[in-house]
Amino acid sequence: MRKTILYLIFSSSFSINAQIDYSKLVVGRTTGEQLMHDGAMVRTFGFAETLSEDIKVPGPTIEVTEGDSIEFDFWNVSQGAPHTIHLHGLDVNQENDGVPSLSFEVLHMEHGFYKFKAPHPGTYIYHCHVVSTIHVQAGMYGVIIVQPSNGNQNQVWNDGEIYARDLLWTSSEIDTNWHTLTVLDHNHSSNTPHYVPADYAPQYFMINGESETQLSQESGYYYTGQNEKVYMRLVNIGYYGVRYIFPSSLNATTIASDGRPLPSSFENDTIEVLPGERYGTMIETGTDILYPVVVEYFNLNNQVVESSQNVIIKTSPLGIETENITGLKVTPNPSGSGVFNINSDILVDYSIYSILGELIIQGNSSAIDLSDEPNGMYFLQTENSIQKLIKK
Repeated sequence: MRKTILYLIFSSSFSINAQIDYSKLVVGRTTGEQLMHDGAMVRTFGFAETLSEDIKVPGPTIEVTEGDSIEFDFWNVSQGAPHTIHLHGLDVNQENDGVPSLSFEVLHMEHGFYKFKAPHPGTYIYHCHVVSTIHVQAGMYGVIIVQPSNGNQNQVWNDGEIYARDLLWTSSEIDTNWHTLTVLDHNHSSNTPHYVPADYAPQYFMINGESETQLSQESGYYYTGQNEKVYMRLVNIGYYGVRYIFPSSLNATTIASDGRPLPSSFENDTIEVLPGERYGTMIETGTDILYPVVVEYFNLNNQVVESSQNVIIKTSPLGIETENITGLKVTPNPSGSGVFNINSDILVDYSIYSILGELIIQGNSSAIDLSDEPNGMYFLQTENSIQKLIKK
């Protein structure tokens, strides 16, 4: 349920009363670790939704509604350099854009407030713009999705195409030479010279923070139903170009770019997404069980493909439509502890199934406890909806 909150804000950013339709706390931290496919733990920066939450790369996906007045309360609890939130691709004024020299920086233990009216429905990026070459590589980025103002979260924009579900794939890379104390632990002042390694040679090429076996094993599959329209939100926040090669049977048709509908859509199984770009591509599943998608990462200096990842779309064995109960949200998802909270005004009866369709739990509490279950994918089924839960 959306709440209207009235804020009186006294800061360098705002000096007037503002009616806010959606307020979101975003916590910035520099004490994260990312588990890689080979078992390595890589030091990261990142964003979280609560002070106690471990940061993940990418940061939390934030969904807002077209036309609403939005406020991000950015709390920088990290030591070291200041941070900002740059609203990449969103139509905001200069004061709220998050570029330090034109906007403002948020120092250690301070709050910074970014306010804007959500523009066109689409897919956008938020990231730190302080020493952005380092801080983005370190993991300070996430995605903002603006839903259409008509309230239909299964429509690309008002009067646009209807889809059964959407999948968000955010591509990025990690070069561990950039994740050392020498590079990351720099001075508070953004004017201090910073050490940047001479070469960029990533060892990890990721979709939603995962790579290699994390994507190709069944626990990393992305689930849809059969004979469904699926809206692919393809985001690139890395420093390499990314080429998605979809199976021809999915009839991939790109209809949007950078938060705007294209003047004319184009059908092509191959979609290239350069750094900072976002594309909206509609696919249509059939009755095949598996749809492997090849993702190539190519060096922009020489166009050489340096990594190829396999991302698997699998049609749901339960064959039930995706979530369609108003207000039913599950957080955190993925969950590192295995405990999921249902954020809903009413309690609903649900069943939890394993990836093989085995019944694990039945109940109607606001908390789902899978802490004793192995890591992997599960399905939360209610009377007329299903959604995917991931325990990591």
